Amino acid sequence: MWKNIFAGVLAAAIVGTGAYPQEMTQAEEPLMMFASFAADKQLNVEEWTMTMKRKVSPEQTGEMMEQILDQGQHPEVSREETAQAEKWIVTNRHKKEKIVETYSVISPRNMKNKAELVYIIQGEGTSSLTQDLFHRVEDVKSRYFSKTATIFSCLKAVSNGIIDDVLVYEKFKETFDVATIDEIDENGWTSRSGRTEKWDQSIPSGKQSMNVQFATRTLGGETNITIGTPIITAEY
Repeated sequence: MWKNIFAGVLAAAIVGTGAYPQEMTQAEEPLMMFASFAADKQLNVEEWTMTMKRKVSPEQTGEMMEQILDQGQHPEVSREETAQAEKWIVTNRHKKEKIVETYSVISPRNMKNKAELVYIIQGEGTSSLTQDLFHRVEDVKSRYFSKTATIFSCLKAVSNGIIDDVLVYEKFKETFDVATIDEIDENGWTSRSGRTEKWDQSIPSGKQSMNVQFATRTLGGETNITIGTPIITAEY
């Protein structure tokens, strides 16, 4: 019984951060929904990630880099070079909020190909999922990405012991009304992909489209769960 009470308090605390789903855009809702699901199932949220990508013309990259550098107080800047492309990376660390933002501008050597801008923001635990966070993401999207940009959301959670991952996935399916498309089960590792009408973004999967993945790994006396939409973008 105390576990149910604890889960309710934690779920309320998540909402209390100000990141209530009704205040977010549709693309950002899944991350908070995943965090609430984890709290309800007594899973500890370890980390989360959001990723946005877009193509840009080579002529835009210089001005874009200047804008990105101007908005960070103490950005870390690095450069990587390969035979195919040049990559500039700008990292802003927000230690108090336990958040790290990374901008990558990848310029191909072949000028016929477009450059790519990648924005990644990641944080630790539910305490970093605040209303200010989603305001920050909205600001970045409006500055550098179109309003219809797809946001890849990924959340990692862990149980305090080994749990029945099949049962947890069934609860996940029920909560988000997921229709399973594909399932893999290999030596303590599982990966399931499916589709839900809870959000619109999706990617092709054979003749169907998918917009959610649910993966589990049992190792060292605990079960790790990774949830992503439309796909899992982090290693698990």
